[in-house]
Amino acid sequence: MNSQSEARAAVDRYNRTLETLRPDTIDDLLALCTADIRFADPFNDVVGRAAVGRVYEDMFGKVRDLKFTVLDCHGAGPVYLTRWRFEGRMGRLGHNAVEGMSHLTLDGDGLVRAHIDYWDAARLYARLPLLGAILAAIRRRISARAG
Repeated sequence: MNSQSEARAAVDRYNRTLETLRPDTIDDLLALCTADIRFADPFNDVVGRAAVGRVYEDMFGKVRDLKFTVLDCHGAGPVYLTRWRFEGRMGRLGHNAVEGMSHLTLDGDGLVRAHIDYWDAARLYARLPLLGAILAAIRRRISARAG
């Protein structure tokens, strides 16, 4: 990449592709990544286009009415932080919405070589009957009390 504007254009392309991602466009997203891309989130940590593709295929198999919205994006050089909102219907858990942040790193050609997601998975765990009650009790015990 020769300039900051080229890096930003590459990240914007990647984010737009994520926002319109469907099962039949996963390869379009992977084309914007290096062959050895690393993808990590609270449930996955994989390397390579094929492995990342399987993560997205699995997501589409488990989440209906999926919507991914980029809220904002900031960065410089090869590193960008994208804030996003993810929504969808997840089986018995019903509709869920999660906000999070992605740490994106580009290579010299403007391809994404790392996509690391940060979000609070406990929000999903809290919706599970038994585990949700346990998490609520822990949260009550360690949270600051108004007063």
